[in-house]
Amino acid sequence: MQNALPKQAKDAQQQHKLKRLQKLVMQHEPVLQRGACITTGFGEIDAYFTAHVEQAGLPSGGVHEIAAESAADMAAVLGFAHRLAARFLQNGEADDVLLYGQTHAAVRDGGQPYAPALAAHGLSAHQLVYLDGVTMPDLLWAGEQALTCAAVGCSLLASSEAAPDFTYSRRLSLAARAAERPVLLALGRTGASAATTRWRIAAMPGQGWQVKLEKLRLAYDIPPPVSGWTVYPQRSHASQSVPLEEVQTSNLVPLLRRAI
Repeated sequence: MQNALPKQAKDAQQQHKLKRLQKLVMQHEPVLQRGACITTGFGEIDAYFTAHVEQAGLPSGGVHEIAAESAADMAAVLGFAHRLAARFLQNGEADDVLLYGQTHAAVRDGGQPYAPALAAHGLSAHQLVYLDGVTMPDLLWAGEQALTCAAVGCSLLASSEAAPDFTYSRRLSLAARAAERPVLLALGRTGASAATTRWRIAAMPGQGWQVKLEKLRLAYDIPPPVSGWTVYPQRSHASQSVPLEEVQTSNLVPLLRRAI
């Protein structure tokens, strides 16, 4: 009994230190999930979230990275990002706008947003505040500032040549959680980040996408499948996208080009 007491006291002391450390971490690492959640509109992906993820969707208050499997997959990355942006905007106010920014390299490699293609994913050119070919620091600054503006329902920042460093990624993530609004990063390259999710996208034959969920900073009981999911956006009706034949391109106003 005398030998057991010191061990019990030591265990109690360790538990006390652990609880203090957990409280300290919570002060500097707020709850990962903030704001309303959205579904992706793809049945198998949403079924995984419903069955195995505590929040059953993607939180509005977070940073979501959409990354290319290879340099040739950037168009597929933007398509998936457009689809998620439309879902987030549908979950907000009717007059919310989308901050859409591209670095110089992203414009050079992929071109500017094309209004009928945006409409096919459920977006309208009328919703866009567009940053045409800016530097990476300016792009990230604009995204952070947009989180302080209630009119911006979602931000989509595209960079084919670089990704935010961990410090700025964490800064964006904290700002997104506080504002309870999403930031989508469409990236050609990735690194260490504080993003809530990271999706890896590759183009597939037949206008399909291979979608892998590489990073998930939410509570789940079973990790996402390593091979991911093969989805066909043109066959998905859950996104409520506008059919191309209903889009009158002559009525679409030019994309706004203004910095915040």
